[in-house]
Amino acid sequence: MIQKHQRLLWTLESLVTGRAIREVRDRDVPLAQQLLQYYAVQAHTQEEALAGWEPMGVIGLILPPMFSFLEMMWSICPALAVGCTVVVLVPLASPTPLLLAQLAGELGPFPGILNMISGPASLGSVLASQPGVQKVVFCGAVEEGRALRRTLAGMGPELGLVLGAESLLLLTEMADVDSAVEGVVNAAWSDRSPGGLRLLIQESVWDETMRRLQARMGRLRGGRGLDGAVDMGARGAAAHALAQRYVCEAQSQGAQVFQAGDVPSDSPFFPPTLVSDLPPASPCTQAEVPWPVVVASPFRTAKEALAVANGTPRGGSASVWSERLGQALDLGYRLQMGTVWINAHGLRDAAVPTGGCKESGSSWHGGLDGLYEYLRPPGTPARLPYLSENLNYDIFGLAVPSTLPAGSETGPGPAPPYGLFVGGRFQAPGGRSSRPVQDSHGNLHGYVAEGGAKDIRGAVEAAHQAAPGWVGQSPGTRAALLWALAAALERRESALVSRLERQGVELKAAKAEVELSVRRLRAWGARSQTQGHSLQVAELRGPVLRLREPLGVLAIVCPDEWPLLAFVSLLAPALAYGNTVVLVPSGTCPFPALDVCQDMATLLPVGLVNVVTGDRDHLTRCLALHQDVQALWYFGSAQGSQFVEWASAGNLKPVWVNTGYPRAWDQEAEGAGPELELRAARTKSLWLPMGD
Repeated sequence: MIQKHQRLLWTLESLVTGRAIREVRDRDVPLAQQLLQYYAVQAHTQEEALAGWEPMGVIGLILPPMFSFLEMMWSICPALAVGCTVVVLVPLASPTPLLLAQLAGELGPFPGILNMISGPASLGSVLASQPGVQKVVFCGAVEEGRALRRTLAGMGPELGLVLGAESLLLLTEMADVDSAVEGVVNAAWSDRSPGGLRLLIQESVWDETMRRLQARMGRLRGGRGLDGAVDMGARGAAAHALAQRYVCEAQSQGAQVFQAGDVPSDSPFFPPTLVSDLPPASPCTQAEVPWPVVVASPFRTAKEALAVANGTPRGGSASVWSERLGQALDLGYRLQMGTVWINAHGLRDAAVPTGGCKESGSSWHGGLDGLYEYLRPPGTPARLPYLSENLNYDIFGLAVPSTLPAGSETGPGPAPPYGLFVGGRFQAPGGRSSRPVQDSHGNLHGYVAEGGAKDIRGAVEAAHQAAPGWVGQSPGTRAALLWALAAALERRESALVSRLERQGVELKAAKAEVELSVRRLRAWGARSQTQGHSLQVAELRGPVLRLREPLGVLAIVCPDEWPLLAFVSLLAPALAYGNTVVLVPSGTCPFPALDVCQDMATLLPVGLVNVVTGDRDHLTRCLALHQDVQALWYFGSAQGSQFVEWASAGNLKPVWVNTGYPRAWDQEAEGAGPELELRAARTKSLWLPMGD
């Protein structure tokens, strides 16, 4: 149907968005057809490739005012392929989605699988609150995504974010400068990209590159989108105002601005713009670059370029330009981006996953990753609202209960309190206080340290210091350490069984929990050697490496139930995929986890695992609001889950919450299934195009 009506489709798209018609005709429409064909095949093969996974149900898609038809197709196609139905909220006066819905309605006897609503973005919260909506995907600006994250906290639907449009281009002294200049044109001054570009140029080729870049800018053609000869169209008053505001702010902060052509001030066209000499400390350095602006900065060494590139809060896409393939691959591997191209920019393929990290969001399109976005593990209940109207975000977790000993003591006195396990050793908490832990009969079992905000900061800092060394370890080394920890757990079996018995666990069940914990560690040790990396070939464009990278510093709040098994089941996949961990153990029975820490002190690198005990709500608040925690898993109360979703909007860290429902940690599907593998790492696509 798209092929039949493609002329109408690309004409409407160019008229509404202002983009050059040749980009829509030659790139967007063919790729949309490729997406439909690819996911049509996946719809037939998913039973084998995705055995056991189930479609989520109703998916809500919220599109920004300046969106392209292709952006919508990246989300709609995989959702429909796995059996979900879609409701799309599109901006007013957007005829292209309505045309697509009309064409879909003519295909067969399945009315309602694709629904379009024209209205303001404020209707997003209304859409998310409708019964049966299981996931909401938002594409748009970072601040709008942050606000939606807070608004939807506790409402039930999972939130997928695809935020920002800025990309990065890193040009080394070994690059083919002419090819790199064309890469800049494709990245920022054609109508392929929805956003601006941050350009890093090595000092030794700075002058030559800037000269050629300015000369190339003078040959760019702007005009009305329906003119087949133009490179750049006009994207409307909102895009024009955004670019103008950024350029004025950059000039006020000391930047030099070069604009090609003589465009009248009242013209709807914004000229291609090159900004340079922007001071490193200026606000515009950290702000997102809008289309069609390029911000150029010099760098001296590769280490400096990586520091600058990874220092921004965004992690969408980037390209590396160098004729030395080894150097280019090393830089591409170390860039904290979701998609990286080598000596090319902006390549897309339906079978290749595309996404971002950090504030660019954590949702993925394309390939099998795009299908997993709309699937859930077998037996997972539908997501229902768990909103607590009386939850006060300002005071949740602030009030820490008294830490004075309480309860009667029977028998011999309890052992001295455990300290906090931070930086590879036990240490006293910052508040110099402890909290009592009672057994199943209400008698005093012992004391644990009362951790607080200061201790969380120390644990996160220790985890960050350990991260580079742990990420650099080979999968075999990680596997050996997990197996060694399993052996240590096995040697400690009698003591751990005794701990669990004091908490009311029957002897047989306690032994089974310890044995299953040992098996889980060994199983994740074996899995860590595969890592999920793969090589695929994009159609006519060369190989693409699909990498599975660690999330970084991962905070985990364990459930009260299954105090040893849940601790191990969450810790093992996190370590297997290269994360460093700050962990809050079971509040009712933290001792098994602390006993295991004695072995970790001698087996694991310093700072790799940090365990902080104390009030669950208070520690959850500290972790959720911490801007250097890069992901958070929470298994506790419904109110705690709601707070975590709300507070994670600060740095848009990916979160996984249980919404107050218990999890069957002794079952393989829930305690060691593929969902844990997906949650413990993120995908990165590294393109290696071939040819001239």
